[in-house]
Amino acid sequence: MGEFDEREHDELAAHGAPTPAQALPEWSVRARRELDEDCLLEEVEPGSLEAGRVLGLHRTMRTRASLHAHHLRQLATFFREDPEVRGVLDDSEVTALKVAAGLRCSYMRSWAKVRDAHAAVEWMPLTFTYLRRGDLPEEWHHYLVRHVRRLTEHQAREVDAHMAGVELPSVSQDTFEKHVRLAVKLATAGSLPTPPSRSRDVEIVDVDTETGTASLLVTGPIPEIQALAHRLDVASRTVQKAQRTALEAGAEGPLPFDIDRDLPERGKALSLRTLRYAILTHSIMDIDPVEETAKPYKILVTVPATTLLGLDDAPAMLDGMTPVPAELARELAAGEGTWQRILTDPMTGAHLPVSATTYQPTSQMRLQLRLRHPVCAVPGCTRSTAMAAEDDHIIEYDHDHPGRGGQTSLWNLHRLCWQHHQMKTAGLIDPERDPHDDPETGDGTTTAGPLETTWMIDREIRARARENTDLLTPHTVKVMERAWRAHQHAHDEATRLHAENKARPRQERAAEQRAAALAAHRGRRIIPPGPTADATTPPF
Repeated sequence: MGEFDEREHDELAAHGAPTPAQALPEWSVRARRELDEDCLLEEVEPGSLEAGRVLGLHRTMRTRASLHAHHLRQLATFFREDPEVRGVLDDSEVTALKVAAGLRCSYMRSWAKVRDAHAAVEWMPLTFTYLRRGDLPEEWHHYLVRHVRRLTEHQAREVDAHMAGVELPSVSQDTFEKHVRLAVKLATAGSLPTPPSRSRDVEIVDVDTETGTASLLVTGPIPEIQALAHRLDVASRTVQKAQRTALEAGAEGPLPFDIDRDLPERGKALSLRTLRYAILTHSIMDIDPVEETAKPYKILVTVPATTLLGLDDAPAMLDGMTPVPAELARELAAGEGTWQRILTDPMTGAHLPVSATTYQPTSQMRLQLRLRHPVCAVPGCTRSTAMAAEDDHIIEYDHDHPGRGGQTSLWNLHRLCWQHHQMKTAGLIDPERDPHDDPETGDGTTTAGPLETTWMIDREIRARARENTDLLTPHTVKVMERAWRAHQHAHDEATRLHAENKARPRQERAAEQRAAALAAHRGRRIIPPGPTADATTPPF
């Protein structure tokens, strides 16, 4: 690992970022284990050729991060000290022209680099220090900068402060990216650029005259786009099944959505990607209202209670992954007659378990499994589990003797895409969970944190994966604590005023009450006693 010198230690302390010798505050996001070279080498055979290569790649990653930080600082310094500009963003085009010559790139590319460097170095010093130290991979930093390009300086600094509370040297890429998206939503809460109802559009983009292709961009509110994608996915799977049935039966004549008229020769159905395109481009669009015959698609939107109550504008989370603006979340909640309560641990955001005793999980367990595993539970897989995913027992369920096999509990369940479920069944990948985390059979040492699974891949490589958690729980807890303190303060103040009023002479209070009643009857305002009014001031 890279050395941590005293200059960087002082810089981190000046910006308030945690140093390796300091513990993160209680509200921070911690990793299960510190990611050091010993931890890396646990995943491969010690002393093997692969171990050396993994270590070499890790050190190269850290060096690239430090070099990228050096490059950004050069650009930011150039921009800040350019005598024609002196750090004024509105004049950054001048610096960009000069920098383009040194970088041998286009002006527009140079302009974007200069502005990104300025934001990274000047507006986000906490995360930049992690990058300089090699603790933040270059690609992760690119992801962060892309998400703050449209933010103001104040908003970017809020994102920087949020990310400094994440244990960046050790968390996974998925955790990092989720917190970037959450930090941006929190920083921009209450300032939605365009209401969703006015963000619906369809346009042709990415026209490539050389290959003769183009893309159709459909923009709209997230729930509507997800529902559209779901209907298209259901239709493509239905057509694919029909194609397979027709091919197996040797049907004659044209097959459904055989756009190239070669399915009999190919002998297999079209892929889902091709079928989605075929259905979009070869279907008659009927504008007459028709009854929806497809299975309704459930969209899981978790909305913090503080957002519903209007205490703050924290975003909701779509399938536990994608932040949804508070305005849209309230609109969705207002249209629902039935809500389901999801309990989470107030410190970690882990979803608290529910129980079942049968092979099939209950509906509440299936709901939680989608929140715990919005994507396939296999490390590195990003397939959504909303469709074509299966609930799987980590320890196999014994149908003949249920008491001897793995139980149907959230500790023993996860969601897998169909491909990785087949690989697990074939023994190519094998998951394992620590029995100490099982509240029913463990030794009671389980924590309220998310469950962690160790995977053996082809019996040679180990990898770990953690369940998804609700990222907004700690934020909601802090908002509710502030609201409770405000309530207590108001209650104490009211109690004090009541005591002071009660301590006044009874005759004085009675006279004041009679005056108030008389003024209310006449519709007049009581003028409190004070200095003698000016002679020109009318009495009423």
